[in-house]
Amino acid sequence: MIKRIFKILLILVVVVVTFAVGFIVTLQIFEYNPADIESLEITNNQTDTDTNYVDLNQTIKIMTFNTGYASLSETEDFVMDGGTKGRMDSAAEVEANITGISNILTTAAADIYLLQEVDVNSDRSYNTLQYQTYTDLLNFPVTLGYNYRCIFVPFPFQIGQMMGDVNSGIMTATNFFVASAARHQLPGEFSWPLKLANLKRCMTVTVLPIKDSNHSLVIINVHLSAYDEGDMRAQEMTAVKDYAMAQYTLGNYVIIGGDFNQTFPEAVVTPATSTTSPVYAYPLTPGFWEAYEMDATWVTDNGWDFGVDLDPFNPTCRLLNHPYDTTTWENNQYYVVDGFIVSPNVTIISEEIVEQDFEFSDHNPVVIEITLNN
Repeated sequence: MIKRIFKILLILVVVVVTFAVGFIVTLQIFEYNPADIESLEITNNQTDTDTNYVDLNQTIKIMTFNTGYASLSETEDFVMDGGTKGRMDSAAEVEANITGISNILTTAAADIYLLQEVDVNSDRSYNTLQYQTYTDLLNFPVTLGYNYRCIFVPFPFQIGQMMGDVNSGIMTATNFFVASAARHQLPGEFSWPLKLANLKRCMTVTVLPIKDSNHSLVIINVHLSAYDEGDMRAQEMTAVKDYAMAQYTLGNYVIIGGDFNQTFPEAVVTPATSTTSPVYAYPLTPGFWEAYEMDATWVTDNGWDFGVDLDPFNPTCRLLNHPYDTTTWENNQYYVVDGFIVSPNVTIISEEIVEQDFEFSDHNPVVIEITLNN
């Protein structure tokens, strides 16, 4: 009897191990491995005439918005933030968020949109065609750089909550003619085998010609790492900085926007020292995810500027450790991680965190208005 039980247990162990190995091998075979630089398809691009070029004399309105794949609205928590969920309960809820996000985009009436976490036929968002929906809505030249592609993400380990097949990226839309667009792979990755089902972080670069100028407006859309120990974010920021400064050295105008997953300097009350932790404008609850302070001395030391409004009652992001508490504001954990960095030849006229109270996403949009200096 004991031998029989042992045999059954041994068979079960062999089956589980065989399945696990087979699954990892499958992920390895189908792992998303983009090239260091890839040209992006430009959908809805305009005819190349200087009538639809950027003009040095105009005010340009730009919005950045992490849409949370239309699945991280006020009712939701997320397993990586200390919650339990990996997806919403129904496709109808995702569609409702897509409608809400669409209304935000049209109301903004921006000239350039930088969107992050836009899904394309992903299981976690019930195969909704978010990129196509926003493309049709805006009717602008648009590009999408994938930063998350996996045939099956087996997390969280709960039936009905696994994210499954994921195809997601960062989207740039503009009402100007686009000369070129490219996806640039950023350095750093998680250890094997975690990297097989994890994001491949990138920046997308959209180049817009300027009327009566030999230079261009270079738009860099980013969504940097979140759940590392800060080292990957540092590598990514260095790569973004080096590219941006090289473009500025060429005489181009540069705008970096997106979800940096780092606290903007304006929201750091007291910087960290070798013996003390930083103090943030929105105090960090011990044990919660930390948006490390942004190491961006290169910005202030070189005449660049930050584009984010420090609003004491309107942060850019909330933690998804539980559904949003709409009645007791203090019960939520907040961050200031979304915004812009602009080169010295760009003047910021206004900056605003668009208050949405996290109704449709775990992020609020950030809008700036800028002009290009002659």
